[in-house]
Amino acid sequence: MLNLRNISRVVVIGGGTAGWFSALTLRRLFAPNVEVRVIESPDIGIVGVGEGGLLNLIDALRRNGIGLKEFVRETGAAFKLGFCYEGWRTGDDDDRYYHLFGRPGLQEIDWMEAGFHPLLSGMVHEGIELHRYIPGFASIAINASQQQAAAMLQLGESSGLSASFHFDSHKLADYLRRVAVSRGVVHQQARVEELVCDAEGMARAARLEGVEEVVGLDLLIDASGLARLGIGGKLGVRWRSFSDYLLLDRAVPFHMPHPQPNPSLVTRAIAMPAGWMWQIPLMERVGAGYVFSSAHTDEAQVVDEIHRRIGPGIEPMRTLRFEPGHFEQVWVGNVMAIGLASGFVEPLEATSIGQMLEQLRNFERIVAAGDGVVAGHLIDDFNEANARCWSGIRDFLRMHYDCPRRDTAFWRDVAELPLPPSYAELWACFQQRTPRMVDVQAYAINGWQGIFHAINWLFVAAPLGVVPREAAAAELASLPAASRRRVGAYINRMRELGAAGNFSSTQERSA
Repeated sequence: MLNLRNISRVVVIGGGTAGWFSALTLRRLFAPNVEVRVIESPDIGIVGVGEGGLLNLIDALRRNGIGLKEFVRETGAAFKLGFCYEGWRTGDDDDRYYHLFGRPGLQEIDWMEAGFHPLLSGMVHEGIELHRYIPGFASIAINASQQQAAAMLQLGESSGLSASFHFDSHKLADYLRRVAVSRGVVHQQARVEELVCDAEGMARAARLEGVEEVVGLDLLIDASGLARLGIGGKLGVRWRSFSDYLLLDRAVPFHMPHPQPNPSLVTRAIAMPAGWMWQIPLMERVGAGYVFSSAHTDEAQVVDEIHRRIGPGIEPMRTLRFEPGHFEQVWVGNVMAIGLASGFVEPLEATSIGQMLEQLRNFERIVAAGDGVVAGHLIDDFNEANARCWSGIRDFLRMHYDCPRRDTAFWRDVAELPLPPSYAELWACFQQRTPRMVDVQAYAINGWQGIFHAINWLFVAAPLGVVPREAAAAELASLPAASRRRVGAYINRMRELGAAGNFSSTQERSA
């Protein structure tokens, strides 16, 4: 049992997005007389030059009483409507597919029969790109301005899209810090030298560099990033590596100018000879980076590739080194690791911030539901659910590399990697039918919410051929004749229109 009812101080080690979101959550969770203190090293910078959220970023902002207009104004955030994958199949200039933040309200999503979406299966069978059903895709295609994108999103359901944001990690951390301090969070700049634990392994204090008196604490949130001072450093929890399934382990970040007049409305993931390049459009510039496998290239060659692709004026930043995986337990006693301090896979699909916010949401849910008294089995359930969620992330990302590219040693070796057993089972199912909710719901257990749903899996699996066209045809054949006729009429009209346009409409939902 963990009793947090009569605590006097909670310490968060580390700032950044994870640390300050943690501080805001803790400030709401505990009474005003409980001190919430963030100890942030002045010597350790924030990882990343640009970041993009998933849809749970919007929920986290609302939960913490942060208005979206203020958030955009203070951080210079730009709309993010999904991801664009470039060169992951043929490597040609026109090789693109999209994983967009679709929303309910259109017939393609709202009509579900026999556990799948017949209209989407019809598109897969006919080889029609899935993003074509989304009216709001037109804004992405024309490189719409932020004002135009906002107007499109105001259409609500008829846009077919939900939005998150691209943002500058430094600006976001600075903004969250100002909000947290204004709400009574104590900010202390110092480097933590050591965590002091009692005989039972409970954290009791933090010893700071150059400070004689230790900082006592009753609860510790480890947001120390890749330093991993708590769960990994002090407590020595075992690491669960994903390196057998995912090869990337280095990243060279940099800034670059916008390649288009307006910031792109999607994160670009561009296949490269030994990995891929992210481009996250911010308002003033693009935050970018080349994430690569150190077994297939080195930093000098990566920088050369960046210069050849983007331009010789690009100044690379410090190389980030990581091993894909996570700690088997991230909540031990009165210590919980959050964000990078708990695990990291790679930047693909913005899973790091998505997982961090889901960790925080569930920590708050469990502590609040128990009125500050947490049974040991609930902490075990939290750790089990966290690990299961990471497994879902691993499998989803592994599917992205089930692509046809074989033109370099990296892409050939990726094709030969073993599949995680859980994904191997899904892969076999997807050869027969499209992804379904029953396939992925086991990745979210014990009250956790899934980060990626069946539609997300389909948006990636179909363009890569993981779901063959014949598999979609097979499940369509099982439908009643009236449903098959409806699918046929839909496909015929889509062919006539040639694109999403105004194709989807509320009038057709019950056609």
